[in-house]
Amino acid sequence: MAEISEPLENYLKEIYELVELKGYARASDLIVTFNVSPGTISSALSRLEKMRLVKRTNDRKIVLTEEGRKVAERLIRAHRLSERLLTDLLGLDWIRAHELAHRLEHIWPDDVLERIDQVLGRPKTCPHGHPIPGREVEVSGVKLSEAKEGLYEVVMIIKEEEWILRKASELGLYPGARVEVVGANKIRQNGMTIEVDRVFAEQVLVREHRPA
Repeated sequence: MAEISEPLENYLKEIYELVELKGYARASDLIVTFNVSPGTISSALSRLEKMRLVKRTNDRKIVLTEEGRKVAERLIRAHRLSERLLTDLLGLDWIRAHELAHRLEHIWPDDVLERIDQVLGRPKTCPHGHPIPGREVEVSGVKLSEAKEGLYEVVMIIKEEEWILRKASELGLYPGARVEVVGANKIRQNGMTIEVDRVFAEQVLVREHRPA
């Protein structure tokens, strides 16, 4: 297979993540995410099709081929392990780690990536709660915006956009953290009731807390 350019790798990774989060990907999703013209995306998808990495269905969905999925999973694994390396060992905050991981995911040789995985103790998720490919992880729950009153724990920050990660940090909503829902888009933290923006609350996946 011909060498894949970094921009094309980024498209493959985004397609994988879109399918992971909502079950499908379309060209319109890529146009919005990368802020590029329809022509740019159409040209990129045509190249990926010629490389037999993606297919387009009659209902305009984009599907990764088996080979395309392998490439995307390697990139996702490299990205999420890079985030773990930067946060767990180097102590970087998860916003900076996410930014740097976009660069590192393209450069790690397979043997170095395997060594990083081993040194980290083979983590199951990235710092934001997204599964690392090859790990069996149960990702289930409800969005914070839909949670009824009760005690929950954070499972995942769904979209890893800077403002979302920053807000989650401010509220202490890291994966594994407990959060008490006291009303529609309202939580109680450290004895204070906080009203949470609905757009943000839609990006936090939680599940009912079950005492050990």
